[in-house]
Amino acid sequence: MKLTDYLAQYLADSGIKKVFLVTGGACAHIVDSLGKNPDINYVCMQHEQAAAMAADAYSRVTKNIGVAVATSGPGATNLITGVCCSYFDSIPTLMITGQVNLWETKGERKIRQLGFQETDIIDIVRPITKFAEIVRDPNEIKYYLDKAIHIAKSGRPGPVWLDIPMNVQHAEINPEELIGFTPEEDPSDLNRHTPLLSTHTVAVEAMDQIMKAKRPVIIAGAGIKLGKAENEFLKILETLKIPVVSTWSGIDILPHNHPLYIGQFGVYGNRAANFTIQNADLVLSLGSRLDTRQTGGQPKTFAREAYKIVVDIDNHELNKEWVVADLPINADVKDFLASLLLLISKRDENISDFSDWQSICLRWKERYPTVLPEYHQQEGSVNSYVFTRTLSEVLPPNSIIIPDQGGNLTWTIQGFGIKKGHRLFSAFGNSPMGYAMPAAIGAAFADPTANIICIDGDGGFQMNIQDLQTIRHYNLPIKMFILNNNSYGIIKQFQEVYFGGRYEATVEQTGYSAPNFVRVAQAYGIRAETIHDHSGIKEKIIDIINSDEPILCDVKLDESQKLIPKLVAVKTGDGRYISKPIEDMIPLLPRDEFMENMIIEPLEEKTGSKKSSEIN
Repeated sequence: MKLTDYLAQYLADSGIKKVFLVTGGACAHIVDSLGKNPDINYVCMQHEQAAAMAADAYSRVTKNIGVAVATSGPGATNLITGVCCSYFDSIPTLMITGQVNLWETKGERKIRQLGFQETDIIDIVRPITKFAEIVRDPNEIKYYLDKAIHIAKSGRPGPVWLDIPMNVQHAEINPEELIGFTPEEDPSDLNRHTPLLSTHTVAVEAMDQIMKAKRPVIIAGAGIKLGKAENEFLKILETLKIPVVSTWSGIDILPHNHPLYIGQFGVYGNRAANFTIQNADLVLSLGSRLDTRQTGGQPKTFAREAYKIVVDIDNHELNKEWVVADLPINADVKDFLASLLLLISKRDENISDFSDWQSICLRWKERYPTVLPEYHQQEGSVNSYVFTRTLSEVLPPNSIIIPDQGGNLTWTIQGFGIKKGHRLFSAFGNSPMGYAMPAAIGAAFADPTANIICIDGDGGFQMNIQDLQTIRHYNLPIKMFILNNNSYGIIKQFQEVYFGGRYEATVEQTGYSAPNFVRVAQAYGIRAETIHDHSGIKEKIIDIINSDEPILCDVKLDESQKLIPKLVAVKTGDGRYISKPIEDMIPLLPRDEFMENMIIEPLEEKTGSKKSSEIN
């Protein structure tokens, strides 16, 4: 049996229905085998970066591994940005690249290249993959496939990479004689975590601390979905009734009208969530790495009077010395919550009542909405928060929403109201412009029954604009909304703060520009619409999402549209900028109103200057 024929069947038997690729000479055998196998199909993308991003989204939606194939050299290196998306967000993907014949590789020679388009891709990608290897022996193909997929899915998930030389690809093998990979027998298996204490033991301590608390809060992170722990999480909420704040990647854990959901916290969070977590006396963090966008620039100010219980499957995250946990728990979130539920079941009715604290949090949620009433009165252009809120109101269940990066991502996270059945994700960690459209393609193939919504900016959309052809070719009914402020808006705000409003390389006058997106879409044979203002905006969105064809919609924003609320920093006497704690966002509240919302002692600013500016 030809090795690539075996490879194609192996992927099909692993439940993979679609492979995203750009063909090339060094991967032609792989593509040919995929094409003639009736149990699997490939999708032709227009750029390898887009293929990796589509595979990333395919994995997120199917909860299986996503696969991309590319040729050697530039094909392989083009995958890297998409692979970084999977690595930083812990998404299991498999990159398969063709390589020159083994005898054409430079080996140990002190030269740069021997074979045509030869590149030592494995050494390049090892820092951004969980496992990367070149397959030199055809009889080891099953071993490396087994190992790669096991590593990608187990522990903290992530991308893996196999590089297959051409002579190995077309080698003849006997499948019955192939030796597989056995995780238990392999000492290099780094996916196993060995907690210092059993999950049950630390769950007992966590439960005791929760019952002592008066103002507890749960952080819902991406690890809940990654660990398939949604059911256990919901059961915990039903029993303990503790207010919940989410990270951006945990934004769709709960419907936003859930009585325990307060909002998203962090640098670009909302006031209610930030007041909640900052006034808490106990924080239970589930599957969140608590990075700088969540805690602000000074981690010691984050939840500073709370006892912190941090559950993470990756012990390195617990030991990174950013947010110091009082009770670090190196465990799978699902296992930890199962232990907690067992303890709760044994307590009978002896569960603390947090209803007063819940009422306080809900009052913050009601008092400080992100989408303000006056935004709806804007004339002559579309307010981004009005658009994202209106879109969320009319989208039915079974909708997948994929924002890109920059301003459009922030407006979506802050303004969108998740309903039951909504799924919202982006490449939160790597955050590259150009992710949303390829990811929407991957999601469309992963779930053909879902409403696929791509939310992009005029800048980011141009990064992978070529894959409009993929959407047209496969007639994917993706709805693309471009929040068009004719600039790199989030960088403009940064320039206003630090560079006196000198908009270098961010507006048309200094070199940035965007095309007429309606004409671009029409050139690809895709229907295009424009929303100029709030007049009939709801009806226009409904008409678009109810269509069964791909549509691009150019949403005309005010070019001065801001991202608020947001965290600020204060300038010190020596010119440094120090992050304020996340409860004190701009626009700054009147100081008496701010003090009314603080249960804990506010921090004094000792900076030598009252000038404030944006952080990040």
